[in-house]
Amino acid sequence: MFSIRNKFFLFSFTIIFLFALNSRLEAQTKNQPQQFKILGISVEGNSTAEPAAIILNSGLKVGSEISIPSEDTRNAMNRLWGLRIFSDIQILVERTVGDGIYLLIKVVEHPRLDKVEIEGEDEVSENDLTKKITILKGQILSPFEINKILKAFKKVYEEDGFHQVKFETEIVESADTTANGKKVLKVNITEGAESRIKSIIFYGNLKYKDGDLEASFEETHQKVWWKFWRSAKFEKKKFEDDKKKLIQFYKKNGYREIEIITDSLEYADDKSNIILKIYLNEGPQYKIRNISWEGNSVFKSETLNGQLGFKTGDLFDGEKFERNLRGNEEQSDVSSLYLDNGYLMISIDPEEIKVGEDSVDIILHVRERNQFKISQVEIRGNSKTQEKVVRRELRVVPGDYFNRSAIIRSVRQLSVLNYFNPEKIKPDTRFVDDKTVDVVFDVEEKSSDTFNASVGYSEAFGATGAIGLTFNNFDIAEPLSGGGGQILNFDWQFGDLSRYQTFSISYREPWMFNTPTSFGFSVFDTKQNFYYDLRQTGATLSLGRQFKFPDDYFRGDWSFRFQSLNVKSTNYLYDRIGKSNQFTFSQIISRNSINNPLFPSEGSSVAWSLELSGPPFLPGTAEYTKHGIEIDWYTPLANTHKLALYLGFKFNEIYRLGNQNSYVPPFEYFYMGGTGLGMVATTPLRGYPDRAVEPITINKSSIPGAVMEKIMAEIRFNVALNPIPIYVLAFAEGGNIWESSKNINLFDLRRSAGIGARLLINPIGMVGFDYGYGFDRDKLLTPVTPGWEFHFQFGRGF
Repeated sequence: MFSIRNKFFLFSFTIIFLFALNSRLEAQTKNQPQQFKILGISVEGNSTAEPAAIILNSGLKVGSEISIPSEDTRNAMNRLWGLRIFSDIQILVERTVGDGIYLLIKVVEHPRLDKVEIEGEDEVSENDLTKKITILKGQILSPFEINKILKAFKKVYEEDGFHQVKFETEIVESADTTANGKKVLKVNITEGAESRIKSIIFYGNLKYKDGDLEASFEETHQKVWWKFWRSAKFEKKKFEDDKKKLIQFYKKNGYREIEIITDSLEYADDKSNIILKIYLNEGPQYKIRNISWEGNSVFKSETLNGQLGFKTGDLFDGEKFERNLRGNEEQSDVSSLYLDNGYLMISIDPEEIKVGEDSVDIILHVRERNQFKISQVEIRGNSKTQEKVVRRELRVVPGDYFNRSAIIRSVRQLSVLNYFNPEKIKPDTRFVDDKTVDVVFDVEEKSSDTFNASVGYSEAFGATGAIGLTFNNFDIAEPLSGGGGQILNFDWQFGDLSRYQTFSISYREPWMFNTPTSFGFSVFDTKQNFYYDLRQTGATLSLGRQFKFPDDYFRGDWSFRFQSLNVKSTNYLYDRIGKSNQFTFSQIISRNSINNPLFPSEGSSVAWSLELSGPPFLPGTAEYTKHGIEIDWYTPLANTHKLALYLGFKFNEIYRLGNQNSYVPPFEYFYMGGTGLGMVATTPLRGYPDRAVEPITINKSSIPGAVMEKIMAEIRFNVALNPIPIYVLAFAEGGNIWESSKNINLFDLRRSAGIGARLLINPIGMVGFDYGYGFDRDKLLTPVTPGWEFHFQFGRGF
């Protein structure tokens, strides 16, 4: 039997156990979800969002059942977070009534943007930054949008070489009373130092040194103190482009499997300069073992190999291979060979087979298909120019086999006409059936007639200028409508009217009797009173012909000139006073292959001239022969043909026929300096005064020049061709005049360099300026201090 003490202990234990058990049951009951009916929903904290919209997007509905706690409230909050307009969301039980509850959705909204204010920008313009802001006034200014703006800003700075830029943001009240609670995002920028490349380190390059690989980069270079002209700024976008050039360099040298494994950017110890590390896997250097052709029946494999330009043992240059297979600048590739012979649907699929460790066999699978002939040649868009004028310039004719080179040449011929916008000349092909094709040329007419008005000033003639009217697409049969491809020109040039003026009228038909034969004439009258007092009146007849040999870029031009001279006074001892007659025969053999008359960027122009005047071959009192050569050469410096290099050379010499007293009219000699505008027989030389370059004799007297030489170099950048042609240039040139061939020193030139610009405004003509520095002005017959000379031109040809 239990004692009283034991009974008391057992009773106490039982009470404690039952109390603990009851507490646990109550806790379990409390944590279990309870089902309630939603009696009402209210919203608190919203300022712009409508309460009904918030309730609707939450998915909660009055009258529906909800368990608390449960996933129901969590899902409702996730739906509201998805709106991205709140910075805080709570769903609270406002009160309970029996088995029903009233819910409160408590929110804090993100501010809405009034504007973005940027401070601290210096190296990057504010305009470049604001262009990157995509959020508009009144939109939600969330942390996501702020981070998006800062990322865009950072990218702008990195592209400009600033990689340590830091941003601080602050959201403040707008000072604008009409902002209606919208906020201002202030972005304070600490730009940091500009990141320069301290070194570029390559890993895995076994064949080439680091310097050889860096040389393949165009824009990414390490800092070298003596290469002051080269930027060492790191720009990510340019670096990505240079990595592609590095791959091209390797592939050009036979590394078909070259790959950049990774690259990294590290800061040097000074935390400003950058170390670039590039990890490579070169792979083997491949050579060509065999080249074979399959499916070719039109051309022999030897012929195709000649076009391809590879032979056994050559390094496999993938870039050159693709270019010579499908299209190079010289149009000497394999595909051009087929396309120039009517095989419009030619397809060539190369197959590369690896042989051993470092060799490759190339099998070229050819599908020649049908040979196409041209059914029709259609011209569209020539609203003024007559169709025969366009068609006679084309090198494609119905019935001929399709020829891509002929189409390209036709486009060039239409551009040279200068009647059409060169950027809008577009050839197209239209298949008729499986053996014939139509060729369509779309053109866009542009104004080619010009009203030339030039002004200037020279020490020789005072105010100088010219007024002229040129119809470049004239038709003498229908003068009001034009479009016949003829040229009619009226020109009046003048200085001080008492000292210089000339008037001329000329006409030229480039296709006489619908053949490539040109015919023209001109009449002129000139008065001059400076170096000499004379009157010159005459006329010229000219005849020209386009050649087919050596190619159809060649042509010949011949002219016969008669003029009456009356020299009243002269400063030159060689000249004779009185009246005389001059009969002159001229011949020019030229070749012109430039691609555009407004902005030549490719091709060349070469002209050899010969002029004969007086006895023993012709009547008249003038007795001389003159010959010269002029070469202009253009090459593109960019694939877009917007940047071009121009090189020019000009040489002329005049000989007296008979003895030393044989007569040579004064304006047949050579003069140089200035713009040459309003001057007779004057070759421009920028950086020097008008006609300042003269032969220098022992006694320092002024005599006419019998020999002239000039060399030129220009880098030209085409700003625009349409609607207004304009380009800027940097030039270096030199030239000189000598008394006779005995005094020639081809390296004794008067040098200059400078910058300039040209602008063509139809119908006014060309407007241009040059600012040139004359290095040898102290060597002139009348010395002046070396320095700058400004030249303005208005109306001279482009």
